[in-house]
Amino acid sequence: MTCKLLCAPLAILLTVTSAPAHGGRPVQVQIIEREPGSFLVQWRVPKVVPVSAMPSPVLPEHCRPEGERVFLDQAGGFLNRQVYRCREGLAGHTIGIRYPFHNPSLTTVIRVELLSGERFAHALAPTEDSWQVPEVGAGTFAGWLLGARYAVMTGLSHILGSWVHVTFLLALLLLGGSTGSVRLVTAFAVGQLVAAASAAALGRAFDPMVAEICVAIAVAFLAREALRPLPRSSRLAGLAAGAGLFHGLALSSLLPASGSTGIPFPELLVLVIGMDAALLILALGVAILGQLAAERWRTTPLRPVLTYVIGGTAVAAAMSLAFEGPASDAVPTVSSVLPGMSAMTSTAGLAGSRRLAPQTVDAPIQSFLAVEPFEIRNEVLVRLRDLTSEIDLEVGDGFVEIGEQDAVARRIGEFVVARTAVEIDGEAAAGIIDRVGFMTADATGVLPRQTAVRESIGEALVGVTVVYLTSGMPGDVALVWNEFSDAVPAIPATVIDPEASRTTVLTLAQPGLSWENELMENPVPTVAGVAVEPARFPVPLISLALVVVAIVLVTGGLRGRRRTTAFAGARIVFAAALIAGPLAQVAIALPASIGGSISAGEARRILAGVLPNVYRAFEFRDEAAAYDRLAVAVTGETLTEVYLEHRRSLEMEERGGARARVDAVEVLDVGEVEPRDDGGFNADASWTVGGTVTHYGHRHFRQNRYDTRVAVVPVDGMWKIRSIEILEQQRIR
Repeated sequence: MTCKLLCAPLAILLTVTSAPAHGGRPVQVQIIEREPGSFLVQWRVPKVVPVSAMPSPVLPEHCRPEGERVFLDQAGGFLNRQVYRCREGLAGHTIGIRYPFHNPSLTTVIRVELLSGERFAHALAPTEDSWQVPEVGAGTFAGWLLGARYAVMTGLSHILGSWVHVTFLLALLLLGGSTGSVRLVTAFAVGQLVAAASAAALGRAFDPMVAEICVAIAVAFLAREALRPLPRSSRLAGLAAGAGLFHGLALSSLLPASGSTGIPFPELLVLVIGMDAALLILALGVAILGQLAAERWRTTPLRPVLTYVIGGTAVAAAMSLAFEGPASDAVPTVSSVLPGMSAMTSTAGLAGSRRLAPQTVDAPIQSFLAVEPFEIRNEVLVRLRDLTSEIDLEVGDGFVEIGEQDAVARRIGEFVVARTAVEIDGEAAAGIIDRVGFMTADATGVLPRQTAVRESIGEALVGVTVVYLTSGMPGDVALVWNEFSDAVPAIPATVIDPEASRTTVLTLAQPGLSWENELMENPVPTVAGVAVEPARFPVPLISLALVVVAIVLVTGGLRGRRRTTAFAGARIVFAAALIAGPLAQVAIALPASIGGSISAGEARRILAGVLPNVYRAFEFRDEAAAYDRLAVAVTGETLTEVYLEHRRSLEMEERGGARARVDAVEVLDVGEVEPRDDGGFNADASWTVGGTVTHYGHRHFRQNRYDTRVAVVPVDGMWKIRSIEILEQQRIR
C-alpha cells in the first residue's frame, strides 16, 4: 500500500508595493442551498481590492437575485451577501467570478453546499473565471426527479418562447375549437414521441432550425385546411402528427449535452410531456377566449382574414428561418485593462508567489510575524555584513566557509532570540528556534540554500524562524525588538494573519508592533466525522397527490365522462407533478438489506467529507491533537503511516520546511465502485488539493491532482479511509 498524499499549497498572486498591505487570503465564495432553488451566496474579498473594483459571483442565466444585496466593511476585508433564486439549481451548471476591470492576481476558492448533501470546493487560479458544478444524484430517484423537472420546464419554456408555436395554436383554434384543438395537440404529441424514440435509438440530434421550419410549413397547410368548408379530421390529424414528428427529431438539442453512446429516452419523454402540457393549456385558453368572442361578436366574416394572416405568417416564418444564418458563437469580451491603464507588473506577480510585505532589500534586519492557528512565527531575515560586530564574526577574506556556516547561523539565531520578546494574550511566550540557515532571495521569495556554498559576507542572508506555540487562534499578539544600534537603526516589520497583512518600521522610539484578532472567520480547522447513514428514498408528497388526481381523471375518461377533456387534464396535472417532484419531499430510510450498494455519486459525497478531515488534522501543531483528529477519518491500521507521510508532505522542503494550510480539497471524479464485505467500498477516485504557505513575507501556492485507488470502510457508524494507493499524481500549478 502506498500512502503519499502530497499537500501542495495554493497561492495568491498580487503586487504589494507599499505599507500597509492587505489581502493574505483568496477571495472566498460560499454558496448554500437553503431550500429548493434558493441559494445564499456570500463572498469575502480582501481589502487589497477597492470597493470600486469589487468582484461579483457569476451564476447561470436562470438565476435571479432576490432582495437587497448586503455589504459589510469589516476589518479583514469586505463581506457581500445576496440571495439568488435558481429554478434549475446549480448542479451541472457553470459558476464563477467576474471583476469589473481586471483580476489583480487573486485566487478564488468556491464552496457549494446543496440540499442533496453534496458539498464541493474548487480553487480558481487568477487566470480562471469559471467552473462547472458537478452533476449530483446520478442514478438515484431524487436525481431523476430533478432531471425530470428540468426537462419539463425546458419543454414549457420552449413552447412559450417561439412565435412559430403561437401560429400553430391559432391554426388549431380555427380548425376545431377546444375539443378539436386537444385532439390535434394529442396528434402533435404522438408525432413527437415517435420522433423522440427515433432520436434516442439513433443517438443523435437533428438541426432544430429545420424542425421549426417544418412546423411553420405544417401551420401553413393547417391554415389552408381551415379554408375548406368541411376539412377532413384525418388529414388534420396527419398534418399535426407530421409537424410533431419533424419537431420531435430536434428535441435532443434542447437537453444538456448527452453522452456519445446515445440520448436517454426518458429525458426526451418528459420533455415531450412539458411541451404537451404547455400546448394543451394554451390551446384550451385560446379556444375558450375564441368561444367567448364568438358569443359576443359576429366573428364569422373575420375567419378567412385570420386564416390568411396565420398562413402568411407561417410562410414568412419558414422563409425567415430558412435564410437566417447561424447565430454567432462569439462572446463579446471586455478588456482586462482599461484604456490608458497599463497592466500591473511586478516580480511578486510571478506564478507561485505573492509578496505581502514591501521590498526592503537594504534593511539590515527584516521581521515577518506570521499569526496562524496553533503557532506564531517570527521569521527574521538578517543581512550578515551588518551584524559582524554584533556576533563577533571575523571578516577575514570576506567569506564564510562551508565548515563555519553552522556556527555562524547558530550565533545569528541566538542574537534574534535574545533581542526579541513576544506576548500572546498578555502573557510572555517562550520561543523555539525552529529553523536557521543561509538563504537566497529571488522574485518568488526567500529560499534556503539547497546546497551549501562559500558565502560572501557582503551578500549573505541568514534566515531565523522562531516559533511560539498556541492552543488555537490568539486574541492579541505583541512583538518587541529591545535593542537597536548604529548598524541596525530600524527594522521593517510585517504582521501577517490569514486574511491581511500590515507593515510598520520599528525604531528605538517605537520598538514594537501589536496585532488584534479581527478576522472575519475563525481559521481554526474543524474536523467532523462523516456518519454512515442508511439509504433513503425520497417521497415527493405534492407529486404523489397530483399523480392521484391524474389517475382519477384518466379513470373518469375511460368511463366516457368528457373523455377528451379528462385525458387533457390528466396530462397537464401529470406534468405539474413532475415539476413539483423536488418539492416537499420526505426521505424514508430503507432497511440495510434493500439499501443497495454505494453509487459513484454517494462515494464522491463520502470522500468529499472524509478527505478534507485528513488535511485539516495536520494543521494542528500538537502531535497528539493532530493524531486524535486524524483518527476521525482514518482507520487504526493505517493511522500511523498516514500520520507520518502527511507530516512530511505538508512541509515544503524548498521553503525550509514551512507548513502549508489547505484551502480546498475537490473530489473530481469517482469511477468504478466495488462493494466490500465489511460494508465499505473500493473506488477509483481523483481529487485535487490546494493550499497556501506563508514564508518570509511571501505567500506561495501549489495545487496537485491525485488519481488513486481508495478503500473506505464503516467504523463505529463513521466512514473512514482504510487505504490509499496513488496511481498517478500531477502538479497543476
